[in-house]
Amino acid sequence: MRRYSSVTKLLVAGASGKVPFAFMVGTAQLPAGSYVVKEWDDPSIVTIESEDGRHVAITLTIAGSSESRPQASLVFEKFEGQYFLQRMTTADGSEREIVLTPARMERDLVTAAPNNP
Repeated sequence: MRRYSSVTKLLVAGASGKVPFAFMVGTAQLPAGSYVVKEWDDPSIVTIESEDGRHVAITLTIAGSSESRPQASLVFEKFEGQYFLQRMTTADGSEREIVLTPARMERDLVTAAPNNP
């Protein structure tokens, strides 16, 4: 039984955007809101931070498609009713991906569960 659905793509202005639903980055659960995506000196590390600075997630990424994308965007995959950030395209068209598999998403859900010791 397939427990995940196709992706949801949000176009964002520059390197920030409003996400209308709660989502996960690894085991970090982030609420709906406005977020800024920042690359570090090492492009494989990306920070996703709420504009008010109250919510932050740092994740490792891999280079995405070599095709240049004309608009900045955030792409999410829905798994067991939860959105996971999967890919981000910056304003300059570079793309970074977070490696997601059903097993990893399931593990991240269990680890992030509020009753998990």
